[in-house]
Amino acid sequence: MDDQNLRWEHEVPDELADDQDEISYRSRAVILSEVGSFLRCIAPIRLDNGAIARFGVWVAILDDVQQVMAAGRSGGDAWASLKFTGVLANRLTPWPTIYRPIVSVAVSEPDLVPLLVDSRDPHMRNVLTRAWPHTDVIPPREQRG
Repeated sequence: MDDQNLRWEHEVPDELADDQDEISYRSRAVILSEVGSFLRCIAPIRLDNGAIARFGVWVAILDDVQQVMAAGRSGGDAWASLKFTGVLANRLTPWPTIYRPIVSVAVSEPDLVPLLVDSRDPHMRNVLTRAWPHTDVIPPREQRG
């Protein structure tokens, strides 16, 4: 695995893992269900070795869902300037006690996946802003010796 492009993906929001029958629409970037509207995002986690671990996660949209979806369909500047608030819908393995924090999400360029940029939850904010020991974040089977 390229040490500068570490990545793990969550297939679905945690609350839908056991009952995917609730999903009414699914694409690579969007899941619509009875429990919410979710957008795939990246949680970028800085590591002490200079790499960034990128966790592909789902965020339940709290803001105007129609506005977020319209920006996605429009693309271009509408997408590149998108900012919204949501709830992180996946646990991050290195931090299992952080569950469903409110997060701020932003897109910085037209072709990029939205990034988690901040959180109201102080523990999640800490996860997003500090550099973590790579040995704590990277599963041992994926570490290079």
